[in-house]
Amino acid sequence: MSSPHNPWKTITSRIIHQDKWTTLYVDDVINPSGNPTTYTYTASPPYVMIVALDGHDQFVFIRQYRYPLQREMIELPGGGIEDGESPLQAAKRELVEETGLSAKTWTQLGVYDSNSHATVFLAEDLSDTGQHKMHEDGIAEVIRLSWADIDYKLASGQFTDSKTLASLFLYGRHALTAAT
Repeated sequence: MSSPHNPWKTITSRIIHQDKWTTLYVDDVINPSGNPTTYTYTASPPYVMIVALDGHDQFVFIRQYRYPLQREMIELPGGGIEDGESPLQAAKRELVEETGLSAKTWTQLGVYDSNSHATVFLAEDLSDTGQHKMHEDGIAEVIRLSWADIDYKLASGQFTDSKTLASLFLYGRHALTAAT
């Protein structure tokens, strides 16, 4: 299909792999210059990211091994939206599962798209639930960092997770607009 705003024409589209997290498509297309080609891409279900801020100006992160990258990453908590869940319900569930924390105050910071649609929330007024599923998700630990620590890790290239970077940007925008 093509439209006036889409110069690509899809001839065929097929799924070559699908699991709970990712669908891999291979499309035969006509590109904008009129040439036939193959376009391979992934799509994932919608997910949430949580910027959790405690009462001591500390942000909550997780340290988790990421198999595709073959290394540990420091990331904000987050995860997939399950069937029947709203993004906020998913964020509340994911925060408890990944950190053992719950929050009284929730603010939607924004959305972004990569190979999926993400909704980002700010979680405040945190309390420990005593429950988590960290080890089931391969999470090694929960880490708390100040904004100065975050800035240092950003400047030194220690934060490379795109989901975390996009979510921190939305938080920064929120903090700047709240201050004016």
